[in-house]
Amino acid sequence: MKTMYPAQVNSPGTELAAAIDAVQDTIQVADGSVLPEGPNLLTIGTDEAAETILYTGKNGDELTGVTRRFQGIAQSWAAGTKVARYFTAYDHDAAVNNISELSMGLKALGDAARDRLDIELRQDIVLNAGLQILNAQRRAAFSLGGIKGQTLVNLAGRQTSRTVNSTATTTISVGLGTTGDNTDSINVDIKNTGEAYITYNQAGGNVGFTAVVGKYYLVLADIKINSISGAGQIKLGVTFEGAYTADKAKIGVWQRVSHRFTAASDRAFSIIAGTCYAGGVFATANFDIKNVSFYEITKADYDSLHSLSENQLATKYPYVDSVTPVRNPYAIRYGENLLPPFYEWSQINNKGKILSPYSYLQPEYNDGAWSNVSIPVKPFKDYAISFENIGGARIRIIDNKTPFSVLLDLTDTGGTFNSGDNTTVSVYIDAGIVGQVNNPMLTLGSSPKPFKPREDTMLALQTDLYSDPVTGADTDEVFEKDGQYFKLAKWKGMTLDGGKGWEFATNYVGRKRVRLPNVPMPISSYAGYCTKYNGKLLVKPDSSWGVAGDQWGIDTNAVHLLITIENTDSGWGDNYTPTPDEIKAYFMGWTMYNGSAGGSATPDNPANNVYNGTGTKAWAYRADGVTRSWLGWSGTLPTTVAPNWTPYQLVYQLATPTVEPIVSEGMLTFNEGDNQIEVGTGIVVRESVNPRSLNNLRWYINTNYPGLEQSALKYRPSDILGVYKNGRADEGEWVINSVDAFGGKARLLTDSYDPSAAYSVTYLMLDKSPIVPFIGSYATNEKAMLQELTDAVQQNATAVSVLMNKKADKDAPTVWITPTLLNGWVNMGSGTSAVAYTKDASGFVHLKGRIKSGTMGWNPVFILPVGYRPKEVQSFLVRGYTTQAVMCSLVISTDGTVMVADGTNTEVAIDGVTLLAEQ
Repeated sequence: MKTMYPAQVNSPGTELAAAIDAVQDTIQVADGSVLPEGPNLLTIGTDEAAETILYTGKNGDELTGVTRRFQGIAQSWAAGTKVARYFTAYDHDAAVNNISELSMGLKALGDAARDRLDIELRQDIVLNAGLQILNAQRRAAFSLGGIKGQTLVNLAGRQTSRTVNSTATTTISVGLGTTGDNTDSINVDIKNTGEAYITYNQAGGNVGFTAVVGKYYLVLADIKINSISGAGQIKLGVTFEGAYTADKAKIGVWQRVSHRFTAASDRAFSIIAGTCYAGGVFATANFDIKNVSFYEITKADYDSLHSLSENQLATKYPYVDSVTPVRNPYAIRYGENLLPPFYEWSQINNKGKILSPYSYLQPEYNDGAWSNVSIPVKPFKDYAISFENIGGARIRIIDNKTPFSVLLDLTDTGGTFNSGDNTTVSVYIDAGIVGQVNNPMLTLGSSPKPFKPREDTMLALQTDLYSDPVTGADTDEVFEKDGQYFKLAKWKGMTLDGGKGWEFATNYVGRKRVRLPNVPMPISSYAGYCTKYNGKLLVKPDSSWGVAGDQWGIDTNAVHLLITIENTDSGWGDNYTPTPDEIKAYFMGWTMYNGSAGGSATPDNPANNVYNGTGTKAWAYRADGVTRSWLGWSGTLPTTVAPNWTPYQLVYQLATPTVEPIVSEGMLTFNEGDNQIEVGTGIVVRESVNPRSLNNLRWYINTNYPGLEQSALKYRPSDILGVYKNGRADEGEWVINSVDAFGGKARLLTDSYDPSAAYSVTYLMLDKSPIVPFIGSYATNEKAMLQELTDAVQQNATAVSVLMNKKADKDAPTVWITPTLLNGWVNMGSGTSAVAYTKDASGFVHLKGRIKSGTMGWNPVFILPVGYRPKEVQSFLVRGYTTQAVMCSLVISTDGTVMVADGTNTEVAIDGVTLLAEQ
């Protein structure tokens, strides 16, 4: 039976109180009293483009639990648009369907059961960004219909320069933030009348940002007001058009503050934060600011910004490092019990003992010590908690504000609370009381439920999903076919690091142009973005090169990527031509300078800040990866990546979209009734890790403790979701918390570390990326569930068959193919030691053998056939030999050409070269 929603006599209507975008799941209306209670349907708009929505609750004039595009197309709607409970196509279809089912039921109950097995029924749903509550009709698996990409381009770059402006007595302190984000935290004390503010400009100088007439922009920052008095205000704005005032009532907590504007003419501007435009107003204040962002947006987004809550704003426009796509999206359905095992709780100054995953003992009084865990919650929802109390232990639930408020204080076995306006709460076991807590259970609703361990389900995808960053068009899309997830890729991202085959191209006054051969970017579209190490966008030259620094483009043959580099960045003087290895060193984070001035020799010394061919070559790297503060001085050409270095990045639109398989993990399932679901990005699945220990007693993952740095993960984690031993969850052994500069870390509680085992970790990245909805459905009757089960069995049988065939291929003898050598290259071996190539069952191509005497440079040694060629240009360092060992650069292009770019031709060994072939 389809749900039939109550009608409203004469269909009285109201209007949208504020504009909404296409994914908003909480909607404000002018008069909610004329609308029926939820759950029910509403129609937005009055013509053929109208959208039907489903909402589950109504709180005054606010509609909650909204499912967009229930019928029709989800879109942005302006304030004042008509909203009413009209008769819809769904009402008609539900009536016809239910009448048919009822008439059949009158014949016999068996006929109704037969229909449930003959008619496949599914419920379409949209899982929006962030935390939400879904009420499912039955226990079922989620079937993904699609995910679309999004790209954010932070025009402010990775770090902006800043200056302090004041007409008052002002004290300022600048230091590295302790919150784990990628920007500095800045404290400003304003202790007198007048204005005091921080001006942000582009990284690397006092140059303002540029706004173009007719375009729409958004400036954001995270601001934390530590204290403020008098009539003063903390504001965020721009130099030529206004500012937005931070909420003075939010003391000690971060708030995402935004200011939108559109330029009346092309002009430069600066981002300003502080008591801007507050002349003559007395204020004593202290605040922190971080994550300064500057985005170009569409007019529709510009018009709808005022309707977004702070959480929606932070989700839609998070701080990102320059060009960032939707990265590794995931959807988690939390277990009915929202509390994790005690191994995942923080323990502060505690003498407590974890007896089992859900049993915690505090054996003695210890004031100021506790165990706690932070839990995401949906605002204004009821929650219930229950536990077994032995000996008088106490549980408190507080909000995560400063000062905090106690939502619930328990010394008995359970209670209920409402989350209020909070998005997270903390559950504390107070160690000031001796006692034991067993089987704590936190659930949705106002009725406690029997204890069960937390059992989350998750769908995680390892992929980047791009779109046009301004219009949102030309999006990458995820789809499912035969149990496998694929991406329709329309964009390509490339890291421009020192592993590429860089060459010198052109010398200009004050800068040089270098090139990267054989980059398969289509010259016809020339759509893309290129950023440097500080996140700043490089400019596409309109007519001429070299007139301004930081340019990028492609040559007329559409095979070479061209980039200009300022001499002050590279350290190459006008009279010096860098070698390929020196260009590689720059793209690994090293700056050259003249080191002949003794102790005063640094890249910023005016006498030797560039190398012009005389003196001593030397190199150093930026201490923080961005600003001109130096470490690592060396007179030897570096061959490793500098610490804290973020390489150049290239993102470009493909001439022809491609279909690529996606690595995925897990299956998202729903419980019958309410489900708390989180949709986010930045999950890393099963990354290999090397636990480290100083004393062989306690083993750590991802800690910056001296001597244990090799335990670090690839990305800084905000939360470690699971530790795996030989591919299986290592449950009940690891204590997980987030107190390190590296982000979250894990510590082995016992001495059960197995040095022969392979350990891996699934975690959430600390760095943010855009979050987009998961669109799909779930089965609502037996026919649909049986169909899913049949499909899964067929897909699993096919997968097993493919694995068996791959194993058979792997067990088959390897066939080596001998290529035809070109341009004077000679084979130095014969038989099994001759130059040859092969491809294994996993699609990897392997080379072997030794060659000599040929022409180096961009001349083919031999050519790999179709099916053995890489999708991108590949560069390898291989061993050469003259009278001693030397390094040679072996380059393999997308057309299969294998070349020895530099080194020697006396003897070159290509043994061990492996590349992934085109599919």
